[in-house]
Order: sequence, then C-alpha cells, then structure tokens
Amino acid sequence: MSGETRAHTLLVERLIAHVQAKHRPPRGLLVLADHHSFGSNRPQQIAGYTPDLFASDLPATFEVIGEAKTMADLQSDRSQRQIRTFLDYLSLRPQASFYLVVPPFQRQRSAAILDMLRVPAHSNVLVEVIDGV
Repeated sequence: MSGETRAHTLLVERLIAHVQAKHRPPRGLLVLADHHSFGSNRPQQIAGYTPDLFASDLPATFEVIGEAKTMADLQSDRSQRQIRTFLDYLSLRPQASFYLVVPPFQRQRSAAILDMLRVPAHSNVLVEVIDGV
C-alpha cells in the first residue's frame, strides 16, 4: 500500500465495502486487504502479485479477489498480467469471484478491457466491475 495515491486508496475502500455487503456467509467472512486499516492482515501474493483484497468464508467454500485500478493503471501491461494471473488462480476454485473497482464513469471501458483478458478457462469465475467512489 505504500506509495499508493489517494484515489487508489478510496477505490480500495469502495472495494472492501462492496465485498463485505455482497458476501455475508453464515459463519462470517475473512477479508484481507492491502489497506492501512488492515495492519498486517494483507493478502498473500499469488504468483508474485499481491491483490488489493482477498476474501473467503471459513471453512472456505468460496474465494474472492478484488483489485482497484485507475484507468491508466488498468491499461498497463503489468496490471493486465496481474489480472490474468488472478483469474487463472480463481478458475481453479469451485466458487470464485473477481471484483474490479474503477473510477466513476469508467465501468464500460474497464469491462471491455477485462473481457479481452478473459479466456474460456475463466468462464466459471464471476466477474463484476464496480465504478464510483
């Protein structure tokens, strides 16, 4: 999280709130986030990339990965490799969701980029793009 912009921090906060509101399993939700309010409770790296958010119920019956991206960041090769890596990881889980939160009015363009990154192996992963702060 060090060196992140205020805009990115606000997007991560929106992502956390969205996942906590959407996923309410009976035994509770484990949420790890790359955000100062989570202290050392941060997601583990997946193939060298740290997601902004990881969530699951306990015992794990589903997994969630979330990313917050500005439009310039989303268009970078690094971010696109990162997202493909997360989708590859989630495609091996029986119940998996990937959330991408982007700045206001960027949902449609971001969804198009995300669609280009997906391959048939990712078809079992629920994907949602959220815009706004």
